[in-house]
Amino acid sequence: MCAIFGIVGKFDRAKALQAAKVLVHRGQDSCGAYEGDGILLFHHRLYILDPDAKQPMCEDGKVVIFNGEIYNYKDFAASNDTQAILKSYPDFNRLQGMFAFGLFDGKRLYLAKDIFGKKPIYFYKADEFFIFASEIKAILAYISEARFNQKALSSFLSFGSVAGRESFYQGIYKLLGGEVLELECQSLSYSIKRFDTLLQRRECDLKEALVGAIEKRLQGDFEVAALLSGGVDSSFVSAIAKRLQGKLATYSIGYKEQKYSELPYAKEVAKHIGSEHHEVIFGREDFFEVFEKLLYYFDEPIGDSASLPLYFLMQRIKQDGLRVVLSGEGGDEIFLGYRQYFEFLDLYRAKDLKYKNWLKNYFRSHFSPNKEWEWYKRVFSDELIFRSSCEVFTDLQKNLFLRQNVRDGESVEFLKLFLQEWQESGWRKEIDFFTFLDLRVRLESLYLQKLDLTSMAHTIEARTPLLDKGVLFCAYANEARAKEAKFLLKQIAKDYIPQSIIERKKRGFSYPVIEWLLAKGYAEKIKKINQDTGFFDASQLEFLIQSVRRNRFSRHFWLVVAFLVWFERRFL
Repeated sequence: MCAIFGIVGKFDRAKALQAAKVLVHRGQDSCGAYEGDGILLFHHRLYILDPDAKQPMCEDGKVVIFNGEIYNYKDFAASNDTQAILKSYPDFNRLQGMFAFGLFDGKRLYLAKDIFGKKPIYFYKADEFFIFASEIKAILAYISEARFNQKALSSFLSFGSVAGRESFYQGIYKLLGGEVLELECQSLSYSIKRFDTLLQRRECDLKEALVGAIEKRLQGDFEVAALLSGGVDSSFVSAIAKRLQGKLATYSIGYKEQKYSELPYAKEVAKHIGSEHHEVIFGREDFFEVFEKLLYYFDEPIGDSASLPLYFLMQRIKQDGLRVVLSGEGGDEIFLGYRQYFEFLDLYRAKDLKYKNWLKNYFRSHFSPNKEWEWYKRVFSDELIFRSSCEVFTDLQKNLFLRQNVRDGESVEFLKLFLQEWQESGWRKEIDFFTFLDLRVRLESLYLQKLDLTSMAHTIEARTPLLDKGVLFCAYANEARAKEAKFLLKQIAKDYIPQSIIERKKRGFSYPVIEWLLAKGYAEKIKKINQDTGFFDASQLEFLIQSVRRNRFSRHFWLVVAFLVWFERRFL
């Protein structure tokens, strides 16, 4: 795991090197640079595998800098995973793993990102140069300006992230999973195309695929630990990792407020699998201390409040001297663990109701701010119903809340690249669409960004074995996937984890974040920032504050707090 940085064209060498050093937290074992005519490539390394695999790596007239892991590097007759990228050129879809890399062949620069979009890569083009980096902060350090992208706010309120290629900064874009950018270094013109897609099916033994995916992610020269929440996904990953590795350190986070804590479930699993278990308690003062730190590490607003306890947990793992940790991301999306998926299936069936027009008019004249009203309105208006399970503000809510006109269906605009990929695939099943869109929005844009930034802030490599090509394609091919929530995974996991964990009712991750914010005076704080910026309608903001005091719209409240505090820090 590492940081990559590069610049092509006419540029200030000393300034570029200083900008690259901003990313040192992502890899502190070594650094290296490649300099050619009009090009600089820089690399910070976190050593996990093969101490001699220094970067930038040059071979056969090509140079590569790489962030991530290629788990099937031996398929390329390569001695390490960096060399596998050079040998894969130009057929990158054979690579299996998590990666973001820059490859220079003497005339063109290629930037590519793994199929799930696990590893970040951002880019910016000016008249005289093209620059890219693992994090936005390095680009900002070079261009010395940060212009706010108003359009990003609307996407953030919808999904807790900026879906698609845009960012919160004008002109700074991100590559999406499975895409490759090809830059002509002389003219600085570039194109982006897809080299791999999530929409593939492959018949296989799912148990073999799952165990193999976890086994691959144990490779390296260091012991691997695991995050353990006590849910099915992390429990299964931990159980298999313990069997394969022989010993395993597991980590769970909890709170003094017992109603939020899931520590007993994690402890039960740890005892069952025989892991060396660690419990970490996250308190109110820890929260505000971490909040300050994450305002630096997150270059954009913190879309998921779970980022704060996760950062705190990674801090403890770092203190224990570990470099690699497994996480259970992807299980809910691939194996349909969210109740909403089955609720939306019912909504899609309602599209065929006989008296839809009457109901459409009725709903429009009886507005409710609740999400369920919006869902039915989409059914009766023949709009796109499912827009990811992490949708927060609906378009109509934004129309009330923002001091601008937000038309119906605006949030669909942020999904257009994903919808185009879906439509071109020829796939039609709603349940497959739910998984695909959530992998692109909930996972890639929100959760994987959270995992990368919180882990790399502590120079830790986080691996997600359930997000594996073989696992996804095999799950897609199994007709029993939609039988019930997590059906396929639970059928396999029951042989490895306690039955009580298999049967326990799923509960969303929660902790006293709203209680702490209100007690600390953040209601008044955000009203003051809003007075200075004018982003939100004051009466609607007051309505939101009063609602959250009654335990309603808490996710909406977090997004507003996260955005306004971030904007004040970055632009005021």
